[in-house]
Amino acid sequence: MDKHKMHVLKDVSAHKEAIIQKVRQQVQQEPYPSKQLWPYRALAVMMTCSILLFIAWQASKPIDHLTTEILHEEEKQSFTDLFQTEVKGTETTFSQYFQIVDYLEYNENIKFYAPLQGFEAMQAVATTMGDAVDLIDPDNLPFKSNIQEVYAVTSERQDGSLQKQFQFSYKEKSHTGVDRQYINLTVTNVNHNPLVNYKVTDSPDFSGEITNVGLNFMNPLYFRAMTPDKGFAYVYYNYDAADKRIYQMSTRANEFFTYYNGYVYQIGYQLNGDQQEVQEKMVALAREFIPHINSANAKK
Repeated sequence: MDKHKMHVLKDVSAHKEAIIQKVRQQVQQEPYPSKQLWPYRALAVMMTCSILLFIAWQASKPIDHLTTEILHEEEKQSFTDLFQTEVKGTETTFSQYFQIVDYLEYNENIKFYAPLQGFEAMQAVATTMGDAVDLIDPDNLPFKSNIQEVYAVTSERQDGSLQKQFQFSYKEKSHTGVDRQYINLTVTNVNHNPLVNYKVTDSPDFSGEITNVGLNFMNPLYFRAMTPDKGFAYVYYNYDAADKRIYQMSTRANEFFTYYNGYVYQIGYQLNGDQQEVQEKMVALAREFIPHINSANAKK
């Protein structure tokens, strides 16, 4: 905004006075209308006054308010603004149970970035994703997380398209760096729905049953309970700050998986407490995190 525009916006008193005089002049110049035409003339004058007053109100908006709106637009950050530090890494993560349908392991030119710390950083990243996620406030989690961080990994699909994978992590870490409890919400953009022809019987899950708890009345939300001694492992990102390297943690965990509106969602967690109660809370949190039809957080 240049100095001339700033000056015009500040000096709004002249605009107001000119508008008032204009309305007065127009009213005085109007001949006394006939009774038949009076309602129409009155309506026309009222509409004219309303329009002029609206223009005056717009012109008189405080300059600080206008400047704040402009700065707010400029504050929106892009992916490259947020993730600037490339670090070492090897492979992308994907669900071991659904790899036969999502093919997320077949990527090239993989780039890893140092994770961003704190809930505000997570919110900034979520903003770059449009309506893909509704972040969960740490105070609404079923455990106390002392770490909130977000990972970013980019790669190229076989068709040459760019794929971005984000892992939003809430963790309770011990003083020695062990993840005692955690919830990892991984979001990956894809160019097709990998579950369109999927059946539960297609899963290579030989250790337990995968159930559909439902994202909504149309879209599935598959859940698989943790089995400590059998089945495929759950894999998620962790970070070695000293070595500047993202590595993969392979463990046993409960897992949700679904596709919605251009994204694959994989949610893994390990939480203490009664596991049936924990699962019920996690189903609600998963539905909250994924903006979808019939969701209270769905964008209109």
